[in-house]
Amino acid sequence: MNKKQIKRGVVGIIFMFLLSIILPVGQVIAQDSDYGDEYVDIIIRYKESVPEEKSLDSRFKNVHTMDILPIQTMSVPASAIRGLSLEENTRRITYDQEVSTSQSPYEVSDDDWNQTMIGTFDAWEQGYTGENVNIAILDTGFHQHPDITYAGGHSIFAEDDELGPDVWTNDHSGHGTHVAGILGAHQGTRAQGIATDADIYGVKIYHESNGDKTRVGNLLTGLNWAIQNDSDIIVISSGYPDHNQEVHDTIQAAYDQGILIFAASGNITDDNGAIDYPAVHEEVIAVSGVNQRQARVSDSMVGPENELAAPGQNILSLSPDGAYSTMSGTSQAAPHVAGIAALLMEKHPSESPDAIRQRLIEQALDLGDPGHDVLYGHGLVQFGENQPEETDPEDDTVEEPEEDEEETENVSDDDETSADTDSEAENTETDSEETADGETDPEQTNEPQDETEDAETEDDDSSSENTNENVDNNDEETLSEEEFYSNNENEIEENDDPAQHSTIWIRPSETNGVATVAQEDIEAVPNNGVLAISFDSSLGHIERISLSREQVKILKDKNVTLLVARVDLEWVIPIDNLSEGNALITFESTAQELKARAITKGKILSFGIEQEGERLTTFPSEMTYRFFTPDVEYNQDALYQWNESNEAWELLGDAYTKGGVVGVTSEVGTLAVFNPEELETAIATAKEEKVAEEEEVQENEEKEAEESEPDVVEEIETEFSEEESSGLPVVLSSVVVVLMSVTGGLYFFSGKSKD
Repeated sequence: MNKKQIKRGVVGIIFMFLLSIILPVGQVIAQDSDYGDEYVDIIIRYKESVPEEKSLDSRFKNVHTMDILPIQTMSVPASAIRGLSLEENTRRITYDQEVSTSQSPYEVSDDDWNQTMIGTFDAWEQGYTGENVNIAILDTGFHQHPDITYAGGHSIFAEDDELGPDVWTNDHSGHGTHVAGILGAHQGTRAQGIATDADIYGVKIYHESNGDKTRVGNLLTGLNWAIQNDSDIIVISSGYPDHNQEVHDTIQAAYDQGILIFAASGNITDDNGAIDYPAVHEEVIAVSGVNQRQARVSDSMVGPENELAAPGQNILSLSPDGAYSTMSGTSQAAPHVAGIAALLMEKHPSESPDAIRQRLIEQALDLGDPGHDVLYGHGLVQFGENQPEETDPEDDTVEEPEEDEEETENVSDDDETSADTDSEAENTETDSEETADGETDPEQTNEPQDETEDAETEDDDSSSENTNENVDNNDEETLSEEEFYSNNENEIEENDDPAQHSTIWIRPSETNGVATVAQEDIEAVPNNGVLAISFDSSLGHIERISLSREQVKILKDKNVTLLVARVDLEWVIPIDNLSEGNALITFESTAQELKARAITKGKILSFGIEQEGERLTTFPSEMTYRFFTPDVEYNQDALYQWNESNEAWELLGDAYTKGGVVGVTSEVGTLAVFNPEELETAIATAKEEKVAEEEEVQENEEKEAEESEPDVVEEIETEFSEEESSGLPVVLSSVVVVLMSVTGGLYFFSGKSKD
């Protein structure tokens, strides 16, 4: 073998050695990348100060910091959420949820019927046009139409936004321009607005790449801007289905600052029959829709939160192409009420926002049942106390088309429509009724068909009670396809991410060494959601969670899954494992001496659930336990449960998700992580040691037994030896003589010869 071959061989050996080192590291990196590729939008509420954006993880994108409250919105890798929840300054983390415009597809009508219905022209005759009232509209964008003048605007999508910049004057949908036109289009134009001299600010919270969908975090950012810029009125013609505490807190801050907020109550769909957020909130004026005959539009949301009604069908306004279009929905109803509020603010400048709100209620034209009702709230909004000249309202009946044929009329300067065509059966959209991205949304395509079916039912039954019942029957909870864990089988899969809007991560408080959960956190979790109780390092000593009877009831009513999250573990508890009554959930370190304790990968934890002081032992649903230990998957460690009766560790699970090892069982007990090979070796070694110990004990016992048996011969010899030395032989001889004599006597007395 020459030197060249030797050199090649050495290089090859070195290469293989380096490869053996690099490959395991690569595997770990690959595992980490599996958890970090997907980005999710979240909202973080901090306990105290908000961290500087530059101090955050460089992977975090689209970070927006609120000035009103300690809140940040951002996009982060899904794998980072758990770590964020464990930071001491984190108060609560919610997954952002989708917000959509509250628009409904209906056909055109006469141009100014809506203005006449609410008394706009009466206000103008008195000289009120909303002057010096600042109105912020949070929407899709605001085209610089020649028939409207904006006081200013703002887009939350800056140059550094992940989706790219999107200026506020770009209305990719037409929805924002339409809403703004209802409020402030110039007097004398074809689609003249209500408060024509109000200072209108367009706040763009929808990015053109997402069409008519946005996120709650974007709504928060828009609200923050509107509050900071001295708005008198905020208009939100959008909605989302589930409660978000950060939005509510921000709205509360706006309300405390004296800002009136108007929001669309929403349009009924197959998936949602309840009034949308944020219209649900008490601080917000929820607006429902009516048609030209002052009857509820059949897809307008029904509920006790409805406060006022306004025109919401076939509303003519501005479009982004510089022309005009009609749209329908509670999106169009909300700016009508906001416009009347602006007129009243100008007319009564000394009155507080609360007083203006009360005036809106008192001056409303009562429709439906006397007083407040679920269809119209307090009634149709009015500028003046005198009711406009209208035909008698159709008591609570949902307006339906009298003709059987379907019609679609496009908008032009020469077009007119029949005044009362409610056209719920018309599935054809007008040129203004596309989705915000310019394409037909499959869900929206289905909605008019469903509304048609509802309309046909309502045509046969015109009572408001039946209408309300039909709507309420739609208000059933449905599970998201991305639900965190199934309610039927809590089996963990790699794609078991929580639904982005259904999980609330909260930091508990400590009371006498026990974790407690704030009532607002319980109420913030949506139906069928997940309450993740997260323990940061400062709470690592807490091993118990206390829930009151009322909190347990709320969680059960909302079908909320509990998730106990610590640095070292996650424990998923389906709510049906709790019965009525207060609950104590424990996950305590055990000091009990158990087999192989020395080789555990982390703590040995004992889990338990007590209710009303009684420890529960059987549960209807399986619970998921996930333990986090260093390199658990790389080391192929597994989760074990201690069997008390057999005094042995039994395998519970060896599946790996999100950096932890997972086991599923319907029991509580004592759990620990071991390496199976190490545990098997330790058990075998322990058995061998035990056998050896038993053999050694047996040998020692036998030896001790042998050593304890006396040697008779030696003892006798010893005794005789001692007797000889002590002069006992004489005495012994005497004893022998006496015994022999006695023996002879015995034989004698017995009649036996001594021979």
